Amino acid sequence: MAFHASLYYDKSIQGTTSGQTIVFDQVVTNLGGGYNGTTGVFTAPVAGTYVFSLTFFMVYQTTKSSRGEVRIMQINGHGLRVFRELDTNIDEGTATGTTVLSLNKGDQVHVITYTTNMFIVGNGLSYFSGFMLG
Repeated sequence: MAFHASLYYDKSIQGTTSGQTIVFDQVVTNLGGGYNGTTGVFTAPVAGTYVFSLTFFMVYQTTKSSRGEVRIMQINGHGLRVFRELDTNIDEGTATGTTVLSLNKGDQVHVITYTTNMFIVGNGLSYFSGFMLG
């Protein structure tokens, strides 16, 4: 089981709301069929230990400090905070994070925004991936 998906070449997400699922719609790899590129949700096809990784590229869009935070979250479960702090001297930045989750068959994982008004850049610069440990 493995997947890798990014924000499509001509797609960026602007003006996020807190709790919004980020849909990485350019599915590059989806061995086992667990990732849904329409909903942005990974559903564990079998129970096991899974590794998830996230990278997002954020652009500064206000006149004061801007914090962008996203989370890899097990729906109704645990998660990992990944954030990037930007200010008026730095107008863009990348953040990345990796987490390991023990999932039962059917458990779901997605990436959600935690802060509002983020501008997340597509063009393959923001991506979400995961795989099951042997």
